[in-house]
Amino acid sequence: MTKDQAIELLHKNMQNQNLRRHCYAVGFAMKGIYEYLDSISRTPAESVEDWQVLGILHDSDYEITKEDWTRHTILLLEWLKEFGMSETDPIYLAVMSHNNKVTGLREPVTDMEWALECCDELTGFIVACALVKGGKLSEVTLETVKKKWPQKAFAAGVIREQTEQCQEKLGVSLDGFISIVLKSMQENCDKLGL
Repeated sequence: MTKDQAIELLHKNMQNQNLRRHCYAVGFAMKGIYEYLDSISRTPAESVEDWQVLGILHDSDYEITKEDWTRHTILLLEWLKEFGMSETDPIYLAVMSHNNKVTGLREPVTDMEWALECCDELTGFIVACALVKGGKLSEVTLETVKKKWPQKAFAAGVIREQTEQCQEKLGVSLDGFISIVLKSMQENCDKLGL
């Protein structure tokens, strides 16, 4: 599946612009994480486009499944099968690992799966930081994020421990991971409306 095909599937099934922007942000973050790992000679098995496609698609069924969280990702997997994607495709397997705490389908295993697990919540946290900075991602720094991170009342819905797994699962420090994701989002701020 190409990036354009992923965006088409997303737009077909998700109308809320802010939810779409979240999916774009995760796609940009996934691309940035891939490029970082590649730069330190830890080139992932999948292509950079696969990583970005996964980020774009990961919540594409959310508008339809938000009232029944047990169907989140299950519906997306059905769409991927209809598209013709093999159940052994790395993107398909990674979608199985997303929302695994609810579906129980598959724990994350690969770097691509762990990258999604770690960056998903972080993108929302960074958006929250931007909103207190007048809605401008360009105003958000690593220090901004680090200052807000321990404040549990700030962006209270963000599960910080999910992002903090980056150290153990990807071998990337929390500061480094935040920097990668923040930079990826800032480079595409026009597409994120921030």
